[in-house]
Formats: sequence, structure tokens, C-alpha cells
Amino acid sequence: MKKLLFLLTFFIPFMVNAEEDLTSKCTIKIGEKEYSKITDNNYSTYLKFTKDSAITISCEEEIQNIYVMYNVKSTQGTIQYADVNQETGTNNFLNEVIKLKNSTKNATITYNEDYSIAEIYTFSKDLPNWVQDWQTLDKADLMLFSTHSDDEQLFFAGLMPTYINKGYKIQVVYFTNHYNNTLRYHEQLDGLWTIGIKYYPVISTFPDAYSESLEGATKNLNAAGYSREDALAFQVEQIRKYKPYVVVGHDEKGEYSHGQHMLNTDILKEAIHKADDKSFNTTTELNPWKISKLYLHLYNENKIVLDYDIPLENYEGKTAYEVSKEGYSKHYSQQYTWFTDWLNGPNNSYTSATQIKTYNPAHYGLYYSSVGEDVNKDDIFENVKFPITEILFNNKTDNAKIKFLNTYNGLSTNQKLMYIGITIILISSIGFIIIHNKKK
Repeated sequence: MKKLLFLLTFFIPFMVNAEEDLTSKCTIKIGEKEYSKITDNNYSTYLKFTKDSAITISCEEEIQNIYVMYNVKSTQGTIQYADVNQETGTNNFLNEVIKLKNSTKNATITYNEDYSIAEIYTFSKDLPNWVQDWQTLDKADLMLFSTHSDDEQLFFAGLMPTYINKGYKIQVVYFTNHYNNTLRYHEQLDGLWTIGIKYYPVISTFPDAYSESLEGATKNLNAAGYSREDALAFQVEQIRKYKPYVVVGHDEKGEYSHGQHMLNTDILKEAIHKADDKSFNTTTELNPWKISKLYLHLYNENKIVLDYDIPLENYEGKTAYEVSKEGYSKHYSQQYTWFTDWLNGPNNSYTSATQIKTYNPAHYGLYYSSVGEDVNKDDIFENVKFPITEILFNNKTDNAKIKFLNTYNGLSTNQKLMYIGITIILISSIGFIIIHNKKK
């Protein structure tokens, strides 16, 4: 029966209203002209416009979603259709889905400042899977501190698909940005979306600069007008804002001796403690947060090896390693580098993560823990205690949930009935209180 319900929930949306790309049935003008570069399905081509140039969209059929891919950054503005004025660009997503409150054939977008557009698409009510309908996250389970665009798919390959498959919420934080290379910015988002990340990443304002030492990376940071304290405050703010239980960072030696990898992790080792220090102030007023664990890639103590070669249910039987390879393939501009053969094997010959001999992305060490040492050493969430609401309602397949279910299944019939009765009473009481307070 469960399988039948699952199949029905999968197919019904397609039978009722399949997504439809209506871009070819629309005339899109900026000012008085049509520009093929913004509808050529190629985000490497883009155009810049002044804020006085409005975008007008006229379609043969009614649309309900407009997908705007900006070139460098999103721009705030207003979209007008029918009698509706709706704000756009407020979420700072490079790729933005503008969800119209009502369907329409005509819309006009005006921006508050000069803007640059790579692509514009129009859709009916439903969106195809490739459209990046990003969300924001209030509370993370896992926070990954990647240094550059593509590090998350290379040196942390397999990590995110493994834990997305288990129901965990992941916030990715990048130590550097690629604003001077917008292709890499788009590839970054494409790669994340491909592996199942739905929460928009945090990207710092620190520029990418190569060095082969911690000292060199620090000098580069200073030369760009930033201090180590700025980077520390940035990391602390992310930890306090998203409140992750588990944090993961780079190899202390920078994998292949990249200074920015080293600096990212060197600061992170301090940031996890400052995040819980009430006396440490940042530019934003956020409450202190104590993480449960910090894992570092290739750390030599308290080692843990993750299995990235297990077929994953939520990825149609693909392994975490295979999914991350697909994510990395979206980084088109980096395919010529040595990283490609390192991850995929010569001529794409690797079929498992275990074949990667150096900097293996499945190998970590527990650098810090406030919940005790690992025993099984096969799960970065081992010993992490989640609130019962997260265990029951957020689809986490963690040890605490398993323990709870095992305990419940071990109860007698009368005990189960009593437990269910108490739960119903509690939920009803909470509902009554909420409704009562709303009436006041």
C-alpha cells in the first residue's frame, strides 16, 4: 500500500499539470528591443542594462513563473502584472524564480539600479527539475566549510549526497568567492543543485588567491583589505546563524598544499569555540551556539571512513560517489584540470570512491566533540542528540530515531496505546493553546 501511495504521489502531478517551458511562446524585450543572448540557454552570454531599461514580457499563454539568471548578482526591483506589484531580487539569489501570485500573459520588471542578465525563462505553474528554486535554511544539521567553488564536489565528494539521502539539512559555506569569474559562480550553483542541495549557499566576500602556505594565504587576505579577525567573525556568524550540530572542514595541510584551504580550516578551529563564547562579538547580534562535532578532512586522529559506494534510495540507486561526480561535471571550466582525473580516474575509469588513493574524500578525523568520541566510526552524526521534534518530523535516519523506534516497538500493546493517547492529548492541548492565544 505504501508503495502504491508513493507511486501515486509521484505520477499525479504529471498527470494533472506537467511543467511547461513557455519561453518560446513569449516576446521578451528590454527597452524596445529583443535580445537573443538572454534566451539562448547559455549563461555564459549576458547583457548589461541601465535601471531605466524595463523588461517587458508578452506571452501567447498564461505564465505563473519567471526564472531570471543574473550575471554577477541579483538586483532588487519590482514586477508588475495585472493589478499586482511584487518585489523581486530581495533574496540575493543569483538564479531567482519569481513566483507570480496570479497567472498572466503580460508582465513588466523594473530594477532599482543597473543590472546584468544572463537568461530569462517563463513557465506555467509547475517547474522542471533543472530550475533552481532555492530555499533558505533557518537551522542546519551539517555545515560544510568549502574554500572554493568545486572543492565541495572534490575533497568532500560523497559527503553531501550521503547525508541528504538520510534526511539531514546541509548548509554550505564558501570561504572565497568567484565574482570576477561568473562562470564559476553559475557552475557552483549548478553542481550543488545537481546533487540535491536546495538551500542557497553562503559565499564570503574574500577573493580567491593562490598560495602554498598558511602565511601566504594570510598575506593575500590582508592585501585584499581583510584581516584574520574579519574571516573569524564571518565563520562565527555562520555557525551562530545556522546552528549546525556537525561542522566539516578541509585538511589542515590544505590537501594539495593550498594556502587558502589551510587558512579556512585554521580559522575554523578557532571559530567553533568563539561561536560559543558570549564575549565574542560580531557585526550581527546572534546567540552563541555550541556545535556537537568538528571533522577535518584527512585528520590523523580519531579517524573515520565513510562509505560512499552504497546505492542510495533517494538517488535512484546511484552511490554518493557517483552523484558527486555528476555534481563536479557541472564545473565545465575546471574539467581540463588534474582534479578531473583525480576524482574520476584516467578516462573516467574509477567506479568507486575507494579507488581514489590520495586526499581520499571519504577519510576524516574527529577534531572536536562535545558529545564524546566515536565508537562505530562510520557516521559523523554518531552520538549527536537531536530534539524529539526533529527526529520525528524531519525524516532523519539517525541513531536517536532508531533507538526511539526500537524502544517503541518493544512496548506492549497497552503501553503503545497509552503512549499514543498521551501524545494525542499533548498535541491537542498545544493546538488548543495556540488557537486560544490567536483569539486573544
